[in-house]
Amino acid sequence: MLKVTTREKQVLSELLKNCKTSDQEIARRLRTSRPTVLKIRKRLEEKELLKGYIPKVNFEKLGLSIHAVILYRWKDYSKAKELERIMNLIKSFPEVILFVKGEGVGSKTDLIISVHKDLKDYETFIRRLKYECKDNIESVEVFLSSMEGISKWYDLSSPAINALNEKVIHSK
Repeated sequence: MLKVTTREKQVLSELLKNCKTSDQEIARRLRTSRPTVLKIRKRLEEKELLKGYIPKVNFEKLGLSIHAVILYRWKDYSKAKELERIMNLIKSFPEVILFVKGEGVGSKTDLIISVHKDLKDYETFIRRLKYECKDNIESVEVFLSSMEGISKWYDLSSPAINALNEKVIHSK
């Protein structure tokens, strides 16, 4: 596990709450200087604890109204080159916002979350996925919803803030 100072945890926690918060504002909240916050931010980036600044997007205002959760099982792990090709292909699809390999419900090994303009756009996407994967995947299951059907977005900032707060509290 990476060694992280209490100050680094505090700065990271502030950035997780709102990545647009200025170094000056973080410095004010933490009662330190802006140059100190800037140094800490750079250190967090160098340690790759802070990997980027991602905006929260209103997909509906961009004309994306369908949200898809796709689960499937990869048939044969001995086909390493084909597996790598398919993984790279899926990661390259602009519709894909999350792609996870693992083990889960009904022996599924992969999960894709994607967003689409409409049902026709989704159908084109799923046909392309099935065509590209041909004989390599099985047991495909899909859950579709409108963007309005999403009650809470996939957001890792809350668990990260909780973990950081526990560490800060316990490290005092």
